[in-house]
Amino acid sequence: MLGTRQFSTSSKQLFFFQKFFQPVIDASKPKPHVVTQLVKPVGLNKSPANDTKYSRGNSFKDLFDQQKTKQRTDELTLEMSKSGMYDLFTFRKTNGKLFLAPKSYWRKDKALYFPHMTGKPLSKTAKTGPIEDNLKGKTSIVRIFGSETGNQLSNEFIESLNKHDPNILDGIQLVNINWMENAAKTMIVKLSMWSMRSKIPETLQKNYFICDREQLPFTVREQLMINNLYTGYILLVDSDLKIRWIASGGVTEDELQTLLKSLNGVRNELDPKITT
Repeated sequence: MLGTRQFSTSSKQLFFFQKFFQPVIDASKPKPHVVTQLVKPVGLNKSPANDTKYSRGNSFKDLFDQQKTKQRTDELTLEMSKSGMYDLFTFRKTNGKLFLAPKSYWRKDKALYFPHMTGKPLSKTAKTGPIEDNLKGKTSIVRIFGSETGNQLSNEFIESLNKHDPNILDGIQLVNINWMENAAKTMIVKLSMWSMRSKIPETLQKNYFICDREQLPFTVREQLMINNLYTGYILLVDSDLKIRWIASGGVTEDELQTLLKSLNGVRNELDPKITT
């Protein structure tokens, strides 16, 4: 009788393993990355809030739901196929330009939301908290990077904007998100924050955040088009926390001109009195 029960339990465990994990294990090699022109808005369907929590998988009950099981299997298959080596190879192949930025900024009624994230500000006087609190009610350029190369590439946009017009960022706040891929790197960066403060103007330190990259699950980072750790990203976020434009890698002349027009357009939505 005991042997029958053990066999039954083992059979059930094997069933769940095969149903859920075998397709993931059998996943084929990832398809080569293709650089495409963004057209549809990038972001999330719900506005970020301080209590927002992003799902990281299925519950036990979901294993009996065929649609949810297939969806999660597809997610894990994609995640396992896109390893760190895949990201590095893709970065080298594209020079960090993972996609071509949209030709124009997205309409407010069509745009999607920036995610909920918490971060430690570089400023000595500021406390760890939700980044969206700093974005509400303002037009922001958000720069996201997780490596020195990504930092340099995304900073090309800021340097080019200032070179074009030293006053172009009037009424626009710059938010930097330096995110860490693991706990060890987070600890190293936090220990060296005193050195970082000496290199970054004090006026920018309250909006310079050190963040844990893993607080956004893989699937969320995929939706936001910010999953490759080696490059950098520029996002134009409006006062209602909607992503109106996004670019990756270094600046191009076409993208710079589009960003200039997008900045003026989104800024004027908040304050029509501003002239360009």
